[in-house]
Amino acid sequence: MRKGWQMRLFAKLKIYFLAAALLWAAVSPIPEGPAPARAARKPERLIAMTLATAEMLLALAPTERIAGLHKLAGHPGYSNVAAQAQGIPLIDSTPERIIDLKPDVVFVASYSSAAFLNHLRAAGVPVSKFSAFSGVADVFASIEKMGRLIGAEDKAQKLIEDARERIRAIRSRIPSNMKPPRILTLVRGGWVTGAGTSHDALIRLAGGENVAAEKGIRGAQRISAERIIAWNPDVIMVGVHPESGASMKDVIRANGVYAPLRAKKIVEIPYPRFSSVSQYIVDGLDDLVRGLYR
Repeated sequence: MRKGWQMRLFAKLKIYFLAAALLWAAVSPIPEGPAPARAARKPERLIAMTLATAEMLLALAPTERIAGLHKLAGHPGYSNVAAQAQGIPLIDSTPERIIDLKPDVVFVASYSSAAFLNHLRAAGVPVSKFSAFSGVADVFASIEKMGRLIGAEDKAQKLIEDARERIRAIRSRIPSNMKPPRILTLVRGGWVTGAGTSHDALIRLAGGENVAAEKGIRGAQRISAERIIAWNPDVIMVGVHPESGASMKDVIRANGVYAPLRAKKIVEIPYPRFSSVSQYIVDGLDDLVRGLYR
């Protein structure tokens, strides 16, 4: 009985930390360094150890060049490419497993642990770090960077141009005679996202105003329900699990402390797009615009 309880607790904690990692990626702006030069020899065995780099890599490289992807890429609750990732080795951040796959390059993020990176480098594994996640411009810069590194510049430029065209088409649906809606992103645990985040970029592209940024919040911050209610947003933006349908909307309905928010418009965005810092951020924008102006 005790063992079963421990296993259930471990599973819940595991999902919590996976979600926390995704939120960190979505809201953590870090200055990008100089653009890398194209490798002298095109790397053939590629591994992406973050969800965003996995989503970009699957758009830029044939699957036969992909030696492995982080296991989140195959999780439909978080990944936009779960179906595409089938048949590719899905791995966790165990350096020995990555080394055994003999990659030519491993794509990581600025939040990857120093011990993990040092282990790979000590084994002679080339590592390329991605470190800017605060909006569409950062996504495009990351796509360009990956395209250069793997010899897929043309594909990268086509992916970016297609995304820009979609953004123009989505924004053309925004009514020009409406007052900008004041939007607050709300994540389980009472977290909100302010300036310098991918959510802030989405809100502004959708013609809205980010209430958290308006209140001086930068990045992600935990805020009391009382303060959120006092801020009086017009719209609450939340992520929804694409399979179970669970979202912060359920918490607002069930928890009396959030009762004043129940009359607000709540826009639910499937979590893979809600947290995306790859090209799928454009799908998140589409969802937000549909929810705001339908």
